[in-house]
Amino acid sequence: MPYDASRDTARTLTPSASSPARLLRRLTPSDTQDLAVYAKSLWAYVPATTSEATLRLTCTGAAADGETVDVVIGSGLQPLPPVQVRRVWATGTTSGISIYALCDR
Repeated sequence: MPYDASRDTARTLTPSASSPARLLRRLTPSDTQDLAVYAKSLWAYVPATTSEATLRLTCTGAAADGETVDVVIGSGLQPLPPVQVRRVWATGTTSGISIYALCDR
């Protein structure tokens, strides 16, 4: 079934930090590639067998790739702090977790 604009009540909203995301993408961390579309925010799922996980990120406003921040989250489906992200690093990010990008395009 194709997209139907008449059923999309949020289609006229201007993209903003507080507007609902239009797309959800599963991410694969990379040490060499930025995200194809910078993420509005991230969510991550950490299995119960892993008590906590670390995600190494470069935020959209960072001046250089090497400007990273490590975010530690507990098990379960967790939102990350509300910040735009341009890269999720493989090095420094716990393996075995699922990472999702919320995007407008």
